[in-house]
Amino acid sequence: MLAGLIAEAALLYGRQALARRLRWSAGEVDAARSTRFAQRFVRIATRFRGGLIKLGQVASLRFEVLPEGITEELAKLRDRVEAHPYDAIAQQLEHELGAPPDALFRRFEREPIAAASLGQVHRATAADGRDLAVKVLYPDVERSVAIDLAMTRVALWLFDFVVVADLNHVYREIRRSIHGEMDYVREGRAAEEVAGNLARDAELARHVRVPAIHWDLTTRRVLAMEFIDGWKIGERNPEPSTGPTQDQIVLWASRAFLHMMFRDGFFHCDPHPGNLIVEPDGRLAIIDFGMNERLSPRMLAAVRRNVLASVTRDADLFAASLVESGAIEPEDVPVVRELAEMSFDPEYYNLTPQEVMNLDFGETFRRSRELMKRLRTFRIPEGVVMWWRATSVLYGLVVELAPGLRPLDVFGPYVLTFMSEAGTPTSNGSRASADAPGGRPAAAGAREPA
Repeated sequence: MLAGLIAEAALLYGRQALARRLRWSAGEVDAARSTRFAQRFVRIATRFRGGLIKLGQVASLRFEVLPEGITEELAKLRDRVEAHPYDAIAQQLEHELGAPPDALFRRFEREPIAAASLGQVHRATAADGRDLAVKVLYPDVERSVAIDLAMTRVALWLFDFVVVADLNHVYREIRRSIHGEMDYVREGRAAEEVAGNLARDAELARHVRVPAIHWDLTTRRVLAMEFIDGWKIGERNPEPSTGPTQDQIVLWASRAFLHMMFRDGFFHCDPHPGNLIVEPDGRLAIIDFGMNERLSPRMLAAVRRNVLASVTRDADLFAASLVESGAIEPEDVPVVRELAEMSFDPEYYNLTPQEVMNLDFGETFRRSRELMKRLRTFRIPEGVVMWWRATSVLYGLVVELAPGLRPLDVFGPYVLTFMSEAGTPTSNGSRASADAPGGRPAAAGAREPA
């Protein structure tokens, strides 16, 4: 069944690639085929669960690559994960913690409060009265994920010869990310490291927090954390006359992730609404740190320079940052500079998401594809797949919940301040500076579990 799905995807992709090359389109026929394929993928992923659902969820966010009909269908996987039976969860808890739930907790709710692709979360009360959310990895999910990843590797190998980037590298990052999500000790350490980093910015710490990890009830397959009472970002406030506005909450969420991604270089990769909880006092709690990534200091510097180039519309700095990151060799600088100059057209500068949606990018995309074909050395640097994933999800959050926010209102103060503090040179040798708000750079560090 999975092999048939890959074959169908290859045929569909081949047809669309041929259509682009011959400059003809089957219009509604191709759209219908894409939708039918996505519907079949959703049915199979729902049946097999595990890594296949996770892969579909990741793909649903790549709206800049996949047809709209496919991403709309794959988005259904975000809410189509059925919970495992309680007996299986209880058995997993006993295997990991050495005793059944009734002996470990004063109360352990049989019905989960959330079910995801790799595990589910139950509310519980510890023996000493602590209010907890207990995340349990599904039994035997490691075996299911191993099969899914093997099939994914075959699929990416089939498509590797028709794309610019090296998909084997993409596969390695996906595999590393999913394996990381199945290690709850790693997730707990990641949550504590991010909490420490965000706390170093006093203003940010007043608006955003991370739930505490309870290590005495945590293993590689069980994670006990502080229970957060509230509602998902974007949902209706039970007391709408009080607290911050939705735009303000989205702005603080964006600033928290920009802090992680530009200042610390260690970040949560999945800022979708289900992982952002608004508490009754108006604070935002970030949960679920299973998908995280760390950029090397060299890569973080290159990313900062790349975004600074985008903010200041400096095509030379943009190309230089890609050379610094290892994405291209110097021979491709002229092509990248031309791509940047086209992207930095004043017509597209600092638009709100709503304004972007009203533009026609057809000619720009055509020219971009032609230029991309001229690249000879492009590769995806280590860590950048997940960095761009986090950026895409965060942008999607803003589009959905705060379409009136302008990118520079969110990115500008943080990015320019980071450049000033780091003393990052621009392409003409000067130093970037800004009188923007922000604390000192946060040093990464995590408290080891007891």
